[in-house]
Amino acid sequence: MSQGTTVQYTFVKYSKDDLMALEPDVLGAVLRERVHHKIEVPLYPLLLRWSGKPHPKFGLEAQLVFDVWREKNLPEDGEDMGWVKRYLDIAAQVRGGKKPALDELLPEPFSDEEMRVVKKLILGRRSVRDWMTKEVPEWMIEQVLGAGRAAPIGCNLGHLRFVVLTKQEEKALIWSDISTANAPVIIVICHDKRVAPAVDQDTFVPQNAGFDAAAAGDHMLLMAHALGLGAVWLSELKKTSKSEDTGEKFRKAYGLPDYLEVDLHIALGWAAIGSIKSARKPLSEMVIRR
Repeated sequence: MSQGTTVQYTFVKYSKDDLMALEPDVLGAVLRERVHHKIEVPLYPLLLRWSGKPHPKFGLEAQLVFDVWREKNLPEDGEDMGWVKRYLDIAAQVRGGKKPALDELLPEPFSDEEMRVVKKLILGRRSVRDWMTKEVPEWMIEQVLGAGRAAPIGCNLGHLRFVVLTKQEEKALIWSDISTANAPVIIVICHDKRVAPAVDQDTFVPQNAGFDAAAAGDHMLLMAHALGLGAVWLSELKKTSKSEDTGEKFRKAYGLPDYLEVDLHIALGWAAIGSIKSARKPLSEMVIRR
C-alpha cells in the first residue's frame, strides 16, 4: 500500500471525522507525531532483527492521518511532508514483508580542523547585553531563525513559532529581568498550546514544549555567535506574588492568538563592548557518579 491510498483502519485516539475537524496546524502536528511514534521509532529495531515477515498494521495510523491531510487538500510540498511521505512509503514496504533499502550514513567523527571550529563555537559563545545601533542584515536574521528551526523538537511536532521584533515600539513590549529595548533585534519564541493535548503530551510530558523552545534558543545563540553577533537568552517572567506574567502581557499587547504561549526571547545585535566570558565550575563537580 503506498502513500495516499485509503486505509481501512481506525486511529485509536481519533476517528476520520475527528481528524477532518482538526485545524491544519494541529493536524500536521498529529501527522508528524504518528509518523515519529508509529514508523520512525519502531522501524530501526525492526530492521536490525528483520525476519522477512509482513507487519500488516505497521504505520497505518500515520497513513490514515496523511489520507485526511490529502483529502483536505493541504500542502504536500514542504520538507516535512517529504519526510512524512518517505516514511509512509517505507511503512508500506514493511507491511508487505519487503525490507526497505536505506542508504543513510552513520555518524562520523569530525576532523581535527572541524573539531576546532566546533569548540570555538561552543566554548567561545558568551552572553551579550549591550549593542551598537548598527542594523542586523535580514539574511543574518534568517540564518539565526533557520538554526532555531533545525533544533531538536520532541516528536517533530512543529509547534514552535518565532516572532521577530525590529521596531522600537514593538521591542518595548517584551522584557524580562533586564532591558533589551536597545537590542536591534528581538526574537520571541512561542509554542502552539493546541498541539500538546492533540498528541497527549499535556498528560505525559507537559514539560516538552518548554524544552523545545530552549533547544531552539540555544541553536539561535550559537548561530548568532558564528555570524559575529552578540546575543542573550532571556526567560519570560511568570505570575507570582512578586511578578507579572510578562510573556502573557506581550502576547496580548502584540496581538498573538490565545493558543500561542510565549516561552523566552533572544536579543541580538552587534556587540558594543567586549565582555568577560563567564566561567563554569569544574566538570568534576557537575558529574554525579554512584
